[in-house]
Amino acid sequence: MKLFDFHCDTPFALEKHGEPLTDNNRHISLKKVENYDSYGQLMAIFTQKSLPEEVAWGRFFVIREDFYSKMTEKTALCHTFADYEKAISEGKHPFFIAVEGGGLLCDKLERLTALYEHDVRFLTLVWRDADCIGGAFNTDVGLTDFGREVVKKCFEMGIVVDLSHASDPMAEEVLTMAEAAGKAVIATHSDSRAVYAHPRNLPDDFAKRIAKLGGTVGISMAPQHLGVNDYANIDIICDHMLHYLEIGLEDSLTFGCDFDGLDTLPEGVENVSKIIDIADALRKKGVSEEQIEKIFYKNAERFLKENF
Repeated sequence: MKLFDFHCDTPFALEKHGEPLTDNNRHISLKKVENYDSYGQLMAIFTQKSLPEEVAWGRFFVIREDFYSKMTEKTALCHTFADYEKAISEGKHPFFIAVEGGGLLCDKLERLTALYEHDVRFLTLVWRDADCIGGAFNTDVGLTDFGREVVKKCFEMGIVVDLSHASDPMAEEVLTMAEAAGKAVIATHSDSRAVYAHPRNLPDDFAKRIAKLGGTVGISMAPQHLGVNDYANIDIICDHMLHYLEIGLEDSLTFGCDFDGLDTLPEGVENVSKIIDIADALRKKGVSEEQIEKIFYKNAERFLKENF
């Protein structure tokens, strides 16, 4: 089985703990993905909300350089779908770069250009609370004027806008802008609010609109977003996936596990190597092999091909 995952915080975790990518105590390592025929990953560089935004801007470059120093001949930095295909053909793991939390832009639109020039192709607009972009899921704040400029610039430049963590008012406005511009947006790691009513999760209407735009919705492994009392297991993960399939996301559903960004994980999913067990659970619940392949990698490949 092949796997492409749309969200992890591994670069941040490796720099924080001073560990290598090859083999480590984190959720993701090159050793832990050896059971996949191929493995691709959207590697997010996390903007720490606890830091002043100017400090966070500098930290982006520190974490980026640390992660690049830990890549090996088995990995490939990608900007395009052609890069992805080349990496796969050479038996390498294709990685794309994201930023999680746009506060590091500090009201300076030119910094978005700098991020693009430093390989960023995906931007999760917010993480928590409110900043220069707008409000996160724990607020009712929409986009700021600067946030609107950022979204427009992302559309122009080719940086994909990620709605995970966004407040409902922000998500509504970004989706309206995307629909007017004919641009795909994604929710890299957002479980279903219809299955578990957590404000961090995605309402059906937003999920359907993302899918209609050609975007993707990734299933997160965050127990607090999956089930009651912060408990989850593979069956509960499947509940979210089955619901998304039922509302028409067969060609849009992916993984966005949030590995190395979580303190706890669902029972049965200790690290990235265990995601393959979800395929067996889905088969037992009547999901076809074609649908499983779409969720594990084909929907991701479709998105990358259409947008890069």
